[in-house]
Amino acid sequence: MPRGRGRAGSMNIAGFWILAQFVLLLVADVKSSADSQLCEPRGPQGPPGPRGPPGPPGYAGPMGMPGPRGRPGLPALVEKCPPVPQSAFSVKLSGPFPGPSQPIVFQEVLYNQQDHFNPATGVFTCSVPGVYHFGFDIELFQSAVKVGLMRNDTQIRDKRAEAGDSHEQASGSSILELEKGDRVWLESKLDREESEKGTTHTVFYGFLLNGN
Repeated sequence: MPRGRGRAGSMNIAGFWILAQFVLLLVADVKSSADSQLCEPRGPQGPPGPRGPPGPPGYAGPMGMPGPRGRPGLPALVEKCPPVPQSAFSVKLSGPFPGPSQPIVFQEVLYNQQDHFNPATGVFTCSVPGVYHFGFDIELFQSAVKVGLMRNDTQIRDKRAEAGDSHEQASGSSILELEKGDRVWLESKLDREESEKGTTHTVFYGFLLNGN
């Protein structure tokens, strides 16, 4: 009897444990079915949320390849400057001066590109108003000279020099502001007989410094 009771008790315990496991599985299955039935109906999709703040900038990438060469640009507009006014001359005389109070006529023209100096009369006529530099250089040997730089019959300056048996130099210059049509020349202040003694070489020149 006691052995039969023990076996019966063990069977009862095993049966109870199997029943408990079955109940737990049944409850879990019912709950899963209920949850699935509750999640089946879905509402419409809601509107998108607000845009989030921008993220931090990423790392700089590697330098790209150089692009193709661009087309050449249009040529620049170059304004041509007006030509600078010019006026200059240089003349030479080897020999005695003419009589006094008349322009010295020079034999050789060294420069007279603008033709503002008249070799036939020995007179420079201003065509470009402005400031001019005029000058003369005289080389003497056994002779005497006295010359005057003239502007419109007015003496601007004079120079006197004498030379014995040696060569002497005499020179002079002046800065003049001229108007168009003004005339400038070099003239002797000695008698012709006195100027014909010895040897004389004279260069007379002038040029524009600044045009008005």
